Amino acid sequence: MKKENMKKFLTICMFLMGLVIFSVLPVQAAAPKMYTLQPGKTYDQYDITGDGEKDKLKIVQVEGAYDGYWAELNLYVNSKKAGTIKGSFNEMSARIITLSNGKSFLCVRGGTDNDISIFNGLYQYRNGKIVQVVNFLNTIYGRPVNDAAIYLNGNSVTVRTEEMSYSLGYCTTAYTYKYQNGSLVRTSNYGKYTRLNAADKTTGLFTAAKNIQAYKGPGSAEKAFAIRKNSTVKILNCWTSGNKMYIRVKCGSKTGWIKAVTFKQSAGHAGSPQFSNVMYTG
Repeated sequence: MKKENMKKFLTICMFLMGLVIFSVLPVQAAAPKMYTLQPGKTYDQYDITGDGEKDKLKIVQVEGAYDGYWAELNLYVNSKKAGTIKGSFNEMSARIITLSNGKSFLCVRGGTDNDISIFNGLYQYRNGKIVQVVNFLNTIYGRPVNDAAIYLNGNSVTVRTEEMSYSLGYCTTAYTYKYQNGSLVRTSNYGKYTRLNAADKTTGLFTAAKNIQAYKGPGSAEKAFAIRKNSTVKILNCWTSGNKMYIRVKCGSKTGWIKAVTFKQSAGHAGSPQFSNVMYTG
């Protein structure tokens, strides 16, 4: 084979080898993104409807009956009202989240005095309407405060929310949601405590203010053991489902679940009826 033909042959071989290598390389998924939105401004760089085309998105605050307060939020998509969020609030935050698969969600919060949240959750465009698909607030067992911290990973969203728990005082809990069947779904009923301000600063433990019954599982009627007054316990994690909430604790070598204190049960108390030195603030 002539030298010139050999060069052509080697060039073709290298080209074909490159095609083979390129074809077997994994496709890199797009990184999830999150951007802050301002009320009154029209955005045209996001696909909120999920049709692959960029849409016009605008959030409008409607004045309330009192100075400095708003009565509702109107959400517009392509110049048409697609949703309304009602509630008296004097501060608002909005973010748009785009997952690795390109699906977009709004994270919207309205707050009032003492940083109390009036509404806070994830919203999705469905059939011409923007609807709430995840509600961050659980007012039965605590007073929700401040904005949620959002962490993105592919098609999953981890949400950390703050509240004045009627059991544990000021705390932060984390739950993860994953995109499934067209929306974001919580991956588990088990949540993680990432901050417990009322825990003893040295030991990280809580002291029982009274005898507390612990159960073998969340929602279970089977008793595990009794936590005696003045005993110290370690808070492990929590479980919520519908209107039920349990807290997993460790007392000595024993582990069990206690019922979380409700708003009604906290009435008349300056702090947690379960644990000593846990005061309600704000």
